[in-house]
Amino acid sequence: MIPIQRASVPRIYAKADSGESGRPWYNMAKAETAGQPIEVMIYDDIGGWGLRAADFIRELKALDDGKSAITVAIDSDGGDVFDGFAISNALARLGDRCTVRIDGLAASAASVIACGAHRVVMAENTMMMIHNPWTWASGDAEELRKTADVLDKVTGGLLATYRAKAPKMDAATLKTMLDAETWLSPYEAVALGLADEISGTSPVKARALSPILAKYRKLPQALMAKDKPADPVIEPAPKPIQEPSPNVAALAARLTQACIQAGHPQLAEVLIVSTALKDEATVAAEVSRIEAVSALCLTAKLPELAADYLKAGLGADAVRARLFDRLVADDVGEINNREPMPSEATPQAKTPNPTDIYAARKGKPKADTKGCK
Repeated sequence: MIPIQRASVPRIYAKADSGESGRPWYNMAKAETAGQPIEVMIYDDIGGWGLRAADFIRELKALDDGKSAITVAIDSDGGDVFDGFAISNALARLGDRCTVRIDGLAASAASVIACGAHRVVMAENTMMMIHNPWTWASGDAEELRKTADVLDKVTGGLLATYRAKAPKMDAATLKTMLDAETWLSPYEAVALGLADEISGTSPVKARALSPILAKYRKLPQALMAKDKPADPVIEPAPKPIQEPSPNVAALAARLTQACIQAGHPQLAEVLIVSTALKDEATVAAEVSRIEAVSALCLTAKLPELAADYLKAGLGADAVRARLFDRLVADDVGEINNREPMPSEATPQAKTPNPTDIYAARKGKPKADTKGCK
């Protein structure tokens, strides 16, 4: 979480003693030998009873020699946003010496800290979560309005922090992700620019990525680093002409943003796997399908069906037919196309006969006109 906890909302536990270095949830260790990085471990809340920015920066300055690399390991569900900003800015000032390694979860304020590092590395089984700030507030309407204004300004700070790490993300897309409380897999985080590398042993990585990348002849080294065989067998066959390999990260980012804009961020990883990010044309067609299916369901006032249709791989024509059947079933009763029996025929209204009318009038006695002047 990213609670706002400053002077306007008293924080009693801010004065709690920070304890000694070596706590199981927070630790800094100087490099044992030359050339090794300084290790920092953040495995708890940010701020409050957890890790406070003042303690972190003071201890970091005491250990930093100005030359050694610094690795910050994170597994935290977040905490105080201002402590997160302060620690993130401190890491940013270290420049390319600082690497954040996400060991479990970097959520909320912890993701803010991660984005301050020059390089962010995520293990394959980790996640990053970003969302809007929130707080507790009490008071009259004016006080609550002031609190809402503060939240809006803090949101601006979050946007600036994430875009500093991922400058290619547009503000509107990022704001949509914050509003939705977006959980990112390592692949999505790398595609968006919020992380730089996916760690893990090469055999595990090769198995995990094979459904997506098996069709490619030339793979980016950053995405898949297979161990070289001890005795490679070189085939004497001539080398085929290789087509330019697609930019997998860019294609994944495009597909992820399309899912977010359509209101279905949970489908991003499913569609990345189903398309295998084959090429630009495949991804463009999938983006068009996402937009068309979402628009059809929205027009039919059944937006909740879009996710299932997209996951099932249905195209616009198939979705249009299903929506039509659904609307007909919901709005129209049973249609009876049986011809009516003679007894069921509607009686016809009698048409006046002019001859009968004239005969009736001719036989009617004349009115008595005596006494009329």
